[in-house]
Amino acid sequence: MVYTAVGAKCPSCARMPKSALARLKPDRLLLTGVIGIVAAVFGGYLFALVISMISFFAIIIAFALGAGVGEAVSRASGRYHGTRLAAWAAACAVLGVFFGIWAYVTGFTLTAFAFRFALSAYGIWGFVWMAAAAFGAWQRNA
Repeated sequence: MVYTAVGAKCPSCARMPKSALARLKPDRLLLTGVIGIVAAVFGGYLFALVISMISFFAIIIAFALGAGVGEAVSRASGRYHGTRLAAWAAACAVLGVFFGIWAYVTGFTLTAFAFRFALSAYGIWGFVWMAAAAFGAWQRNA
């Protein structure tokens, strides 16, 4: 027996039909992708402002950036939740933190050296901030 919201059912009766499963439509998926990137860039710019003033609170701000990107992705998708959407939100949050570090350290310089330097500028802390942002975004959509 499988316990469901309406009581105990046999496993074959408890399985939902494919027509009842929520799916993200292609136009909504495109909007979600664009909103995720825009939120990451905006949040990354705010993150750059914070680490330029005081980097002590950077992990908290990185988590907040991730939660904000996750919320933006969740709203753009119509409150759809799933692992693929959570992974997209986490990737956008990591992109936002990387953008913030890159913007602060290199001053928006577009060279391969600038990207490598941005990844190594704060050493392990940059990756800790990226992980905190990814966790915040994942929690909003998982």
